This record gives sequence, C-alpha cells and structure tokens, in this order.
Amino acid sequence: MTRPHLARRSDPRSAAAATLSFLFPGLGQGYNGQWALASLLAVPVMLIVALGFLVVAGSGSGILSRLLDSRILLGLVVLNLALLGWRLVAILQAHVDRDRLTLRTWPTWVTGALVVATLGMHALPTYYAAKAIDTLGSVSLEGGGGLLNDGTGNDVDIAVPSYQPEVARGERVTILLVGVDFAPGRATHLTDTMLVATLDSATGEGAMISIPRDLYGVPLGDGRVYNAKLNSLMATAGADPTTYPEGGPGTLKAAIGDLLGTRIHYFAAIDIEGLREVIDTLGGVTVTVARTLNDPRYTDTLTGQRGLYIEAGEQHLNGYTALGYVRSRMSAGESDFTRAERQQQLLTAIAAKLTAGNLLVSLPGLLDAVKGNVATDIPSARIPALAGEVQDADLAGLERHVLTPDDGYVIVDANSAAGYVLYPNLEAIRTLAERVFGPSRAVRQ
Repeated sequence: MTRPHLARRSDPRSAAAATLSFLFPGLGQGYNGQWALASLLAVPVMLIVALGFLVVAGSGSGILSRLLDSRILLGLVVLNLALLGWRLVAILQAHVDRDRLTLRTWPTWVTGALVVATLGMHALPTYYAAKAIDTLGSVSLEGGGGLLNDGTGNDVDIAVPSYQPEVARGERVTILLVGVDFAPGRATHLTDTMLVATLDSATGEGAMISIPRDLYGVPLGDGRVYNAKLNSLMATAGADPTTYPEGGPGTLKAAIGDLLGTRIHYFAAIDIEGLREVIDTLGGVTVTVARTLNDPRYTDTLTGQRGLYIEAGEQHLNGYTALGYVRSRMSAGESDFTRAERQQQLLTAIAAKLTAGNLLVSLPGLLDAVKGNVATDIPSARIPALAGEVQDADLAGLERHVLTPDDGYVIVDANSAAGYVLYPNLEAIRTLAERVFGPSRAVRQ
C-alpha cells in the first residue's frame, strides 16, 4: 500500500547545486546538466570580472581616486544591484531544477541561507557607495560644502564661496587649507592654521606656504586692509555680510591670494577635532620629530587631558598625540613658526597614508570622519582629479615654507595696540610666492 500523506524525500543535490551557483553563477546549472543555461549565466559575470581586472591593472594606484567620483560610484551601485539579481536567479534556479522550495526540507533552508548571504554581500558595498556619494556631495561645492560640526552635535555653516577661478591648462592648482577650532567654550572660531598648498599635475612637484595667524594689516584684495589679526578674518567676515559680501571663506581666500600675489583656486577647511578622527581611522601616522616636545601646560580641549611628551626621532602618532604635535608651542625652543612646520609635516604624512593600499580598508571610517568635519568649495567633479594628482605627487620632495621674521617675510611688533602682531613684508612674500607658484597671476578673473 502507498502512503500519499507522507512528504516526498528532499533531494540534497538541490542544495549542492544552489551552493555552486552561489560560488559562481552557472556552476550549479552545469552540475544539473543544463550547459546552455550555465553558459548564459556564467559568461556575463566572467566578462564583468575580466573587465574589472583590466580596469584595476590599467589604473594602478589611480583606482583609489576614481572611488571619489560620484558618477563612477553610482555606476558601481547599479552594476552591483544587477549582479545581485543575476546571482539570486542562478542560486534559486539551480535549486528548483532539482527540488521545489519548501520550508519542510533542509535543502531549502540551506538555499535560503545562501540567499541571505548573497543579499548581505551586495548590500554592504551598496551602502558604503551610497554613503560615499552622500559625503562627497555634502563637503563639495554643490552640497553647500559649508557645514562643520561644532563638537556638540550642532552644524555651523561657514558659507563657502561660490566663486572659483578656472584652472588654466598647465596651471598649478592652488588650495587654501585652514584649520578651524571648535573647541568647547570658544565663542569665536579662529583659523589658527592657514596654509596654501600648490601642486603641479605635470611634474608631480608641490609646495606649501604657512601663513602666520598673527599677521596684521593684510590687504583684502579690494583696496581695503584688514586691521586685525588674520586668524579672525573668516569669523569676522562671516558675521558681517554687508561689509564683507564674499563671506568668511571667500574673504579670507581673496586676502591670502592678494597677500601672495597669486590666484587661489579652492578653499578647504577642517575642524581640528575632525583631524583627530581622520588620523585614528588611518591607524595613526609616522613622523620624524626634530626636537623632543615636553609641554606640561598643553591641554587637550576635548578630553581635558594635560601634558604632552614626544621624544625626538621617528614616532608613530595616534590622533590625540598628533593633535598635540600640531597644537603645542610651549615646549623649549618651540613657537608658532615651528608649530607651522610640524603642521606641514603632519599633513604630508596624512597624504602619504591616504595614498597607501590600506585606503580601501579605512574608507568606511574616513567617510564618517570627513562628513561634518570638512568643508570645501571644490566642485565634486574636480575631487577625483585632485585626489589622483595627490597620489602621483612627490610628497617626500614637497617644498615647504613658513613666513618667519628670521627670513624677512614678517616684521614683529610685540607692543602694538593689538598686542603681539606681525606685519607682512609684501615684497618679500610675493617674491617667494612667484617662485613657488610660478609667474604672478591676477587674483580675480
């Protein structure tokens, strides 16, 4: 007698076929003897894999900068979702060709687990690609680019300038980099770190010039002079749009451009505390400390931790120590000028770490560190090219300058009505800038 009420036995080969198609679309169909379907499912994926190898081999290190192109990221999202659907079809078809899907049989549970694993494998890169697109949009010109987190969860709009001079063919790209201090308790957010970086894409040569925070009487580029310390200009201009219609960053960009007698193409600001996050995400950076730093008065503005000691020699610095390295100036033999040298050194070390192969591993954390801590007026379409130029640059050979009184670039007045100030020697500064940046160009078009 037959017993029709009993469920038919499951075919364990259905789970084996699904597993093979999970490993590579078409393998399960080949296992089932469906060779035509196996070829149909496998060939497109093989072409995608081969194309990916060719792109990586042809791009070399430049593949990392391409990941900063929103259009490429969007294309990868679409391709990833299409591949997800293709793999799911291959897995499920391989199973049902051997056995039906039913929750009563263990092969169905195996295939279900494979489906869940496949969804997870494709969901994660899609999530990070979408996150990268969002971050690039938020820090670039198109996204407003001006929101920095003040460390208490609030966003401060520093209103990046909407005007960017065109970069002429063969012209060095010049960027004003500023560090904004959003330390708790500070009523005014000063730009104590200001430096101009330039890069020649043709030769890979570059240079940095640090601008002292105590410069006084800097020309604004419109016939006026700023009779206060330069590190307050961005905050002052941002709070008074009637007097400074270009806004905080735009006014500072124009002033430093006129100071150097050169054109500054782009502006980028980073919250000092955000720099700590970037460094920790990268796993720290290595620098060569010229002199032992021993500053018992140094206080970390975020944690309240006091004291800083870094021995001379090669040192690997975490975010806390690196921040102290570029902020401390009270150790014996140190000053604002030596601190500016250390800031340039640290930025070079960060750039070198960003071009290393571990960038892909660090990318998720970097997206969190950058968003809310970086603001620029760089168009999003320009970011990948700039990143590629940094990757190809001779970072070890960067020319670095600090405008010091010893070199005749500034004149010290320790007893002015504004306290300790530095008056710029415009002729000497512009002579240096012309050599570093090339022949003088109009500050405005």
